[in-house]
Amino acid sequence: MDEINRKIVLFILRDFNYSQRKIAKELNISPPAVNYRVERMTREGLIRKVSLYVNPNFYGKYHGYVSFKNTKDWHGEYVSKFECLEEVNIYEIEAESVEGLKSKISQMAEELGEPQMIYVPEQTPYKASTFDLKLLSALKEQPRMTPVELSERLRVSSKTVRRHLRYLYRRGFIRLVPVIDIDKAGVTMYAVFTSKVDYGRKFFESVMFREISDSKAGILVNIGGTIQEVGEKIKKFREYDPEAQLMITKSYDFA
Repeated sequence: MDEINRKIVLFILRDFNYSQRKIAKELNISPPAVNYRVERMTREGLIRKVSLYVNPNFYGKYHGYVSFKNTKDWHGEYVSKFECLEEVNIYEIEAESVEGLKSKISQMAEELGEPQMIYVPEQTPYKASTFDLKLLSALKEQPRMTPVELSERLRVSSKTVRRHLRYLYRRGFIRLVPVIDIDKAGVTMYAVFTSKVDYGRKFFESVMFREISDSKAGILVNIGGTIQEVGEKIKKFREYDPEAQLMITKSYDFA
């Protein structure tokens, strides 16, 4: 994968709906060139699929992240799963309450062993409207439906659909996430768990596409080149946060 494709991947991981015209302007190439590259990466299997991620808070639930040694897989329910080079699997899980999350982690630990990491961010569950629930139901069936297609499906104006989508995206309740074949793409996807979120946000700004954080700690997810390059970057970051945990992703998917 060349540098331009790697930057395109970074943009679409941040937001698959990001305007190709804006990406083209950032990279100093034409919009048709961006479209061609995205279609080619899809055709060649570098972009395996596009999934709709729904933050469990949208449904009034709580969510958290827990990692275990990968000697066994968890076959119960989860929101997302990341397999890492460090011989751990990271699971995003959900429950009706924080106590429910603790109970689920205990249940997982009985089968998988002691957790390597537990992170439950500060969060406020949302009370979704009936219309938002209908909107999400339609999107889950076809994640790449346009506002016009959604408006026809739901029999409301496209203006109403756009207004609701903007709100849900802005609040972080939904995201379109491309599932990348990391081996084929020749990139390194890695997450950093740190208590120095403000510094980390600035440090990883040019390569970061996802942040899950609160006032105490956070997970910063990034795209890099070779593992050696990532190692050097983490080495520099640990000069500021020696306790930062690195997790290099081999593959990921959403339930």
